[in-house]
Amino acid sequence: MYKVFFVDDEASMRAGIRESIEWDDSGFTLAGEAPDGEMALSLMQEILPDILITDVRMPFMDGIELSRQAKKIMPWIKILILSGHDEFEYAKQAIAIGVEDYLLKPVTSANLMETLRVIASRIDKERRSNVENLIASMQDISASGKMPLINVDKLPVIDKLRYATKADVSGLVENYLESFDNTAGTSFIFLYYIFMDILLSSSKIIEEFGGEAKDVLSEYFDAGYMLQDGAADIEKIRSLLTAVLERVVEFRDTATGSKYSDIIVRAQEYIKNNFSNKDISLHTVAKEVSVSPNHFSTVFSRETGETFINYITGVRIEQAKVLLKTTQMRTSDIGYEVGYNDTQYFSYVFKKQTGKTPKEFRSK
Repeated sequence: MYKVFFVDDEASMRAGIRESIEWDDSGFTLAGEAPDGEMALSLMQEILPDILITDVRMPFMDGIELSRQAKKIMPWIKILILSGHDEFEYAKQAIAIGVEDYLLKPVTSANLMETLRVIASRIDKERRSNVENLIASMQDISASGKMPLINVDKLPVIDKLRYATKADVSGLVENYLESFDNTAGTSFIFLYYIFMDILLSSSKIIEEFGGEAKDVLSEYFDAGYMLQDGAADIEKIRSLLTAVLERVVEFRDTATGSKYSDIIVRAQEYIKNNFSNKDISLHTVAKEVSVSPNHFSTVFSRETGETFINYITGVRIEQAKVLLKTTQMRTSDIGYEVGYNDTQYFSYVFKKQTGKTPKEFRSK
């Protein structure tokens, strides 16, 4: 199953894509959607989709910038751009970024599914290639007993593991195992490849957060001998991988718990004082607290229990509620006052947060 994330500022377009496709029977799942690029980027780092479908023209962050940022943070992601007929310049930018395809609106469900299947076949081909290359590099392990020289930054699971939560682990393991298709069976070399891929990826994450892999995963380093003795099958591997990744996530969360508390306090204070600024974003706040945007997004979500965009939206809407009840300002002016240039979008966000339009809330 391939996870798809859809971004378009038109609610009718999102509803159309959501409802016109039989997602359950398609081989794809609509894992999330958003009305603008900035919200999408925040949500995508939690969902970790395989495919992004995005409109070009949107408020706050357009589809081109979203694609550019998504590729930096999630290099595995495949991107499909949707746009109108008069946006050829955007198409050229999209090609430069490396998107998979560029479809003109209106898009039928049949055309969209046809394109998604083509993209899925490319994903499968890349996954098979990764498997074949890494298995080939391990052919001499049993004879030499030496660890092959592998660029751990290129391992398939490394990027997703940086952002996964403990609740994501079982799904991550299943998606990982499914990515192999039936190309390698359950041979020793296949099982050993799977184990070493995850162990190396896990070691990389532990080192990034200041730990020693052999200390955190000591019992699992010995598991390689179990595989060499031929005492494992795919179910045991599934259980082993789940245990390893859960241990890594626990270590990562513990290591970052106290380290980032000051960063979060400073970020929240900055947001409280600058939420009305139309240009405030995850990137500007991350710069203010001196960490990278993608790392800040991950830490902020983990420490506060909500995404950056949800937090700043909550701050803005709370202030809007105060202004609606205590002033006679027009809705459009209140929207502008709390950081929204677009009155329609402000009303949309307000109703989504409160269940009422600004007018209904004021008259209550």
